[in-house]
Amino acid sequence: MARYCALIAGVTGVVGAGLARYLAAQKDWQVIGLARRLPHEPLGYPLISVDLTDATACYAKLEALTGVTHVLYCGRAAHAASVREPIDVNLSMLRNVLDAVEAAAPGLSHVHILQGSKVYGSDLGPYKTPAKESDPRVAENNWYYAQQDLVIERSRGQRWNWSASRPHAVSERQPGIARSMAKLIAVYAAISKELGEPLCFPGTAESFRALYQCVDAALLARAIAWMSTVPACANQAFNVTNGDFIRWANLWSSFAEFFGMDTGPVKTVRLAEAMADKAPVWDRIVRKHELKPTPYDKATVWSYGDFNFKRGYDVMSCTLKLRQAGFHECMDTGQMFLEHFAHFRQERVIP
Repeated sequence: MARYCALIAGVTGVVGAGLARYLAAQKDWQVIGLARRLPHEPLGYPLISVDLTDATACYAKLEALTGVTHVLYCGRAAHAASVREPIDVNLSMLRNVLDAVEAAAPGLSHVHILQGSKVYGSDLGPYKTPAKESDPRVAENNWYYAQQDLVIERSRGQRWNWSASRPHAVSERQPGIARSMAKLIAVYAAISKELGEPLCFPGTAESFRALYQCVDAALLARAIAWMSTVPACANQAFNVTNGDFIRWANLWSSFAEFFGMDTGPVKTVRLAEAMADKAPVWDRIVRKHELKPTPYDKATVWSYGDFNFKRGYDVMSCTLKLRQAGFHECMDTGQMFLEHFAHFRQERVIP
């Protein structure tokens, strides 16, 4: 019998999917997933379709989940890439889940929230690096702060405690996840090659040379499971990355070599615009190489690339706190990308 029962909100996203897949394979865990839209394929654990912005629906759909011990919250409000993520909606979504689960599950022991390096203002311009969990909040408010304040307040006097993970640039090797750094680069490379172009870095020259960090989705899943069950991690936030630092300039030629391409120069474009009309090219690639059919709008998220490739300053999070607490896993980021590309090729989603 499973020792823990995890309710994972946002189970179809890049972090939620990897977390659910990892926990479902562990004998100590039972997994229940929450998502607005359920995937067509079975995932091996129960899934509940619910709109987390609807408090009444949350109560109705979650009232039978009396055995939940962990809420692992990876959800986020849908929003246009050109606007800031809404604080009020993201806060109410988490509150609705907590209201429903607290009422239903007397054995709730832990709530984990997913954050990111934006908690340090990494999206606002150059900031103090390497960022530490003890750094003061930036002046501009964001939904990470609001959610953390909520769980701090709600956990007072309760049997449950909380934790938060702060990853950056998550990369997932499973082909069905579009919002993955490796998947984005792989699809971009396939289209560039089909058009007879070299592999150019699509971001800025400054970003090409700046220090950067990524995290493998599977490593992040193991870290979240660990901090959600280790008592010494209670009521704390932890940066989670692969543990190394990269410069795209040092990796780009190895990417080009993997795809059998020449390395091109930096060619700054807005991917969301430059790739908007490339669906016919992608469809041609799929037919020519007899790949598994993937609709172009499901292949990757170009705005995610624009966000990550445009910053001309270092993005660095210190993971010393995580190591000192006892989680020692790390990964070579350059090798991670090559392994993810190879897996996509093996699964016949890229040529």
